[in-house]
Amino acid sequence: MADDVIMEFLFYVLMTFLFLIGIRIVIPTMHQFFAVVLFFILLSFLMMRVVLPFWQKLKTFFLFDLPYMPLILGSSLLYLCSLIVSHILDENDYESIAFISHLAIKIWIVTLWLDELASFLKQWEKLVAP
Repeated sequence: MADDVIMEFLFYVLMTFLFLIGIRIVIPTMHQFFAVVLFFILLSFLMMRVVLPFWQKLKTFFLFDLPYMPLILGSSLLYLCSLIVSHILDENDYESIAFISHLAIKIWIVTLWLDELASFLKQWEKLVAP
């Protein structure tokens, strides 16, 4: 099953690559637009067909019995997606939008960890207070 999804994704990447080469030859001014649109389409396909099923399968694995593993994996996945999107925006001369989107994801990740931080600070306060 996973091999079929990966082969399907690689086929779509190859077709996208050939399509972008054709666009660059025929309409060079539209190449950047199509590259960004197709990038986000491929990224959403990859997320829906590979990453989310992997996440669902990982949930049944014993690692999720560990207290912070879901937050660590979710935070790392969000951060990786943020880096990918920021990089593609940065390549297309939208540095300010890339910075804002990356900052928003960092704030979101910190927000995910606030409940754990609050419980940690309460336990720490009990240990420190006389």
